[in-house]
Amino acid sequence: MPDKKSYAKGYLKGYEDGLKEAWEELISLTMKGYSAREIQVLAKSSRSSITAKIKQKKRNFEEEFGQLDEEETRASEGMSVPAEFVPGSVFILKGKEIDKAFIFFKSLLEKGYKGLCVTRSHPSTIKRKFTLNVPMVWLTKEEMLPPEQNGADEQMYVSPTDLPRLSTILKTFTTDKSGNDLKSTKVILLEGVEYLITQNDFRNVLKFLQTVKDQVVLSKSILLLPIDPSTFEQRDLSLFELEMGR
Repeated sequence: MPDKKSYAKGYLKGYEDGLKEAWEELISLTMKGYSAREIQVLAKSSRSSITAKIKQKKRNFEEEFGQLDEEETRASEGMSVPAEFVPGSVFILKGKEIDKAFIFFKSLLEKGYKGLCVTRSHPSTIKRKFTLNVPMVWLTKEEMLPPEQNGADEQMYVSPTDLPRLSTILKTFTTDKSGNDLKSTKVILLEGVEYLITQNDFRNVLKFLQTVKDQVVLSKSILLLPIDPSTFEQRDLSLFELEMGR
């Protein structure tokens, strides 16, 4: 065990490096066009990953120096979940930059959450761009494989007008308790709300989303809903936020 003076010097050095890293990360976020709300969420998400980073540092030191004193690393036991992402909740992500929604989604996957992505973009493009390895549902009117076959590679194709089938897919995902799913919180990224509205009546889409929200709440899952407010009628946007945000 190092003497108290060496320990104090090491502690201060680590404290200084940690503060510098945190502020550099915050500065980088302010330069990427995120809103104050989005920066807050990302900051809390990063804060919740501190424990994992400490554990990795500990493993690196133990490989070099041998087993460390357990009391010195007691702070690395356990990991919290950001308040915004409490299981059983819906999170509306407003903005035109859809990439931000995928960043939030991926941050939850990295914490061990089990994800499902519903997207208007082609799944292969999304998987490659964001390095995702989760089941995908592509909203498209293109004729693909029949429903009973197109899930073989964890990539499904659903018509935007077939809301009942999409609802069934999401319910199946949130209620699946097979294997390790029992211990995994489920997170759904539903990108393409505007597209669903253009292909259906707004009220029907809202009813569909209300059903999905109930499924998410009952299964203690998480639903991420990225939307561009400028594409909504103000009355519809207010109703959407009222129903999905409460």
